[in-house]
Amino acid sequence: MPINLSNDPLSSIKLGESSILKGYVGEGQLFPNNTEITAAAFTNSSITNAGGNTPYVVSGAIGSSFDLIGSLGATAPTGTQVLSTTSQTYQIGIGDQSSTCGATQRNSQIVITPQGNSVLASGLSNTDTISQAQGPQNSSNTTSVSCVVTNSSRVTASSGGTLLWAPGASFNVQVAVSTQYRLSSITLTPYMGAPAGGWGVANQGFSPQAWNGGQSTQLIWSGSNASLAPGSMGGAVNFSIPAGAGNYSQWGATVSIGISYASSGGCYTNTVTTSTSGVSP
Repeated sequence: MPINLSNDPLSSIKLGESSILKGYVGEGQLFPNNTEITAAAFTNSSITNAGGNTPYVVSGAIGSSFDLIGSLGATAPTGTQVLSTTSQTYQIGIGDQSSTCGATQRNSQIVITPQGNSVLASGLSNTDTISQAQGPQNSSNTTSVSCVVTNSSRVTASSGGTLLWAPGASFNVQVAVSTQYRLSSITLTPYMGAPAGGWGVANQGFSPQAWNGGQSTQLIWSGSNASLAPGSMGGAVNFSIPAGAGNYSQWGATVSIGISYASSGGCYTNTVTTSTSGVSP
């Protein structure tokens, strides 16, 4: 509690002719009425893009109280802090941006705000920053996905003067992928209501790994093989409209790739993930 004269805090106290600079009861400062914070800053000037806890030291009179507010990736202890010693260290959490593609260098900051009768020493800034390194930067992406459908055996039917593909018609689908990404899957899907069955794999499917799965209307290269490393790959698949199926005004397919971001080893922009091709009778 401060020392007052009537309702006003004392501005000075003397012992004889000498001024008393500070007065305490126990560890609590009674005079002067304001407790002064003399220093507040990060110990380190920089931190890696992985972030983590980093020390922030506040010095001043015992009993000084203050709030710490973090921003730009910094997280401070919550609530009002009170100095129990003349210098205390607080751990500030800095966010992880080591896997954030395109994250820029940032100056994470802490603002100290005195509470109660605490004040900042003259000339002491209420803000301090720590520089965090940038995350992985984006590179130009050259991924290309190609799907080309051609008719390999022509069987047609006519309905109301419209020529349609009929059972027995066969199609060849050439697929090519070139990418900087590590892939988790490649899926080839007929898009004109293709019936179940009828798939046939030519030339062992994709090189260097063959198709390893299939559904009634899809062929899937997926994670039961190890992820396909970056590079060029391709293959051919044949499709025949089976007996008893309907007739189609067009037949085509879509190839799509799944990207395993966690293991791609880089950050890329402008990703192409699908390609579609079709052919009419």
